[in-house]
Amino acid sequence: MNSNPVDATVEALRVTLGRASRRAEVAASNLANVDTPGYRSLAVEFDDLLSPRAELEPRLTHPFHRSRSADRRVRGTLLEAPVTRMRNDGNSVDLDREMTTLGMTQGRYRTAAELLRKRFALLVYTATDGRAGV
Repeated sequence: MNSNPVDATVEALRVTLGRASRRAEVAASNLANVDTPGYRSLAVEFDDLLSPRAELEPRLTHPFHRSRSADRRVRGTLLEAPVTRMRNDGNSVDLDREMTTLGMTQGRYRTAAELLRKRFALLVYTATDGRAGV
């Protein structure tokens, strides 16, 4: 039996929602600076959860402890985005790329939010032996 009170599915969906929010935040920042001369478009990169570094993460010894990697997994690393278009004023924001990023991110966020809603409904159903209206 798992003694960790955090459901693995809920945790994975939390990370997915956090990453989608972060991507949307960065894309919105890029779009806000579309007319700023010299602005370099940014992108966010997330560490692969299956990387060798993930194995070096300290183990939690108490259910109320939070891993420092939890925030890093959601916040990611800001990098300068690959330049696809450069205007004469040195601005590298690509409207098509940013709008595509926002559209894809919105879809991921909606899907993860719906899965999380269904997961909690299932947990309520299970906890009430099916007596709660799901």
